[in-house]
Amino acid sequence: MDLEERTLHLSSKKSNITVLLISLAILIIVLIGSSHSFSHTRVHENIEFYSVNDGATFNSILEDLTIGPIQNFLLKVYLKTNSINIVQAGHYSLKNKSWKDFIFSLTTGDVVVFKIQIPEGKNFFEIQKILLASNLNHDCDNFNCLNNRFGFIEGTLKPDTYFYKYALSSTKILQQSQNEFFTLADNLWAKRNPSLPLKNLSEAIILASIVEKEAGNDKEKPTIAGVFLHRLSIGMKLQADPTIIFGLMPEFNGDITKANIRDKSNLYNTYQIPGLPPSPISTISQSSLEAVILGMKNNYLYFVAKGNGTHKFSKTYKEHLEAVKKYQLN
Repeated sequence: MDLEERTLHLSSKKSNITVLLISLAILIIVLIGSSHSFSHTRVHENIEFYSVNDGATFNSILEDLTIGPIQNFLLKVYLKTNSINIVQAGHYSLKNKSWKDFIFSLTTGDVVVFKIQIPEGKNFFEIQKILLASNLNHDCDNFNCLNNRFGFIEGTLKPDTYFYKYALSSTKILQQSQNEFFTLADNLWAKRNPSLPLKNLSEAIILASIVEKEAGNDKEKPTIAGVFLHRLSIGMKLQADPTIIFGLMPEFNGDITKANIRDKSNLYNTYQIPGLPPSPISTISQSSLEAVILGMKNNYLYFVAKGNGTHKFSKTYKEHLEAVKKYQLN
């Protein structure tokens, strides 16, 4: 091969290499572009949440979500070109989320945050249903994780909204709620009205739970608390319907009968037992605690619901009967 032929051969070879490199560059650009484009597609049409366990990898996640081989390859290209290799365990939302956003969540640990509300005026039967409907890890059977400081645990959770990550221990939420309640109650008890007919904080908590269930609004709570404090100071029975109901839980059918009122075996029947029942009957708001601990007895001994969320208060039984006739029997 003479010089001219060698020159043409080298030129042709270089030209082929150039074409090959250009083709390869175009292929890479197309792949990167395609992977980037695919990263904007929705992860899944039917799955709204996805849990990633410790030790999971992107490969295992892609395999678990059962995407096709082409899509799998494009996502791996996307991960490689963006130097993404970190996966954080947790519970993630897939709702209307693209692969790009999902991958970003996986690398940053942007997990779903849930919330649970412990309402005021709820007993443990009702709170248990709220807990079981949550995404908590239910590891506090029968509330045995709680502090029995007062000889009871009913009524010792602070009504509030609590935020948590998926499968968080319910013990942690419940103990946090109870500790916050103890702090609130202790601080209020230190400022208590010295003339209260109550021996200790546990009695105040029990009475506050009754006020919680009887009051239709915060404004009337001090007055209702004053009625009960008045009754306690003169040895009169509290005669509170919500206590009877609590003693009948969880089988209570919605109606208090005459037999229920006469039932002396119900330890929460304040129509029969003197003084306070053995424990609170519900969770308690700060306003109810304040109404009892910072309050004082008044001149009223009776009250009846008017049907609009408020009550008619009476000083004598005669006045009370007239109010019952007006608001309850018409």
